[in-house]
Amino acid sequence: MIKKLKNKKYKIFFLILYILLFIPNCFSIYYSVPASDDFAMTLGRSNYSNIFAEFFSAVQYFWTERGGTIFGFIIELIINPLNAHIHLGHIYGIYMIIAFLICMFCILLGVNRIIKYVFSVENDSFISAVITFMIAVMLIENYYYVEAYNWYVGMIAYPFVIAIMFLNFYFTLEFSTNGKKKNFIAMLITGIVVANTTAFDIPLGIFYLYIVLIKKGFNNRIDNIIKRYIPLIVYIFVGLITVIAPGNFARQSQYTEAVSLGTSIRQTVADVQFFGMAIIKERPVTLVIAAILVILGFAIQSGKSKKPGNIVLYAVASVCVWLGCLLPYVYGRGMTRTYLDVRMQYVFDFLFEISLCIGCVMLGQWIGYFVKTNLEKVGYILAAVMTVLGVAAVFVTGRYATTVSYEIYAKRAEIVASYDMWNGILLEIENSPNDDVVVDRDYNVPWNKYFLYSGMEPGEVYAVDLDAFYDSQQILPNVYYKKNSITINYPR
Repeated sequence: MIKKLKNKKYKIFFLILYILLFIPNCFSIYYSVPASDDFAMTLGRSNYSNIFAEFFSAVQYFWTERGGTIFGFIIELIINPLNAHIHLGHIYGIYMIIAFLICMFCILLGVNRIIKYVFSVENDSFISAVITFMIAVMLIENYYYVEAYNWYVGMIAYPFVIAIMFLNFYFTLEFSTNGKKKNFIAMLITGIVVANTTAFDIPLGIFYLYIVLIKKGFNNRIDNIIKRYIPLIVYIFVGLITVIAPGNFARQSQYTEAVSLGTSIRQTVADVQFFGMAIIKERPVTLVIAAILVILGFAIQSGKSKKPGNIVLYAVASVCVWLGCLLPYVYGRGMTRTYLDVRMQYVFDFLFEISLCIGCVMLGQWIGYFVKTNLEKVGYILAAVMTVLGVAAVFVTGRYATTVSYEIYAKRAEIVASYDMWNGILLEIENSPNDDVVVDRDYNVPWNKYFLYSGMEPGEVYAVDLDAFYDSQQILPNVYYKKNSITINYPR
């Protein structure tokens, strides 16, 4: 049955599924306006002699005052769509839709490669495609990360880095499989970029150690044991440079009083427990997909004598990844309560959900290993039945109303209205002949989490030094629009 489906037609089938899955997100992203740090991370201020002088001044400023993620800062400055200094309307949304799709493609490319490698299904593209799509559904339908999808700077700082990390995983596994030098070079370059963001240092290092130590994928490619660890040494070196950047300490002092590392570790554990359980208990598709993946893992393993991967070691590594991605954020922000910015929740949720899904397949493999009878076909039939029943249960219980796709559909009018309001405000600021601009609106649109607002609060006067790159208290729309001051009045 499965062999008959192994042809190119299934690729068209999955393409249609992915289009349907991504359309709601793309709708929301399309109705985006510049927000928050987008204004600050632009080039073209009139107070600088030329754009090159401004660029290097900005890089120096962010390194000394904002943090060590220098690659991210450089990318944000160079390819920022606001560098045009012309309000672009829906082009902002189109720009970020393209970025969103590229990031998701890279993430799923890496996930698919991991599945093939870890579960030894290199020659079964259909099964790996099914598992990858199940993971994609969990990633997309469980929550919507407006600060990462609808915010240009958020996109570069979070989805972009995760995408590069999964590209690194892809190239690492490709080199482990075929030993081609180009894959090694690509692995090294992508790893350096990822290591420059502290939230991803631990996930990057753990994955590399898993391939080198546990799966021993490099043994047949690099004979010298010292040479095998050169990429890891490079990643650690870049990570250390990132951590000791003076901007980290300057920025930490802006948020709160310093807290001890022990307090931050305890808070990180609490965060992992709270947000991890929320994914399992509160989000409708998690348990359905988890059950399907366990059955698929059973079917993959059924009838095979080779032991599956070490699930206990995998669980320990996964927990270390979850803790490792959050600890720099919790410690750097001095967090003492269970709270994550949406953009940081995106990082945790993606790593948690992907590792959870892979763990479910591995659990199913172990069940199949202990059940000695070959029930492969039965397993695939059960997976299909569970898919139908799971979808039916989500609709019958009304939980479909909590999925991202439905919520965007239900709030589509508010999303469009929010865009119309803020697009009009920004156009009025841009076209105003006055140096001190006042914009008045006698209405507001109800808040919803599928539209990211510009960040300009009613009655607040935005009038900071035109020479400034970034202000810790305010965004800088007046710098961007070259106005002395901007005031917007609208009802809360």
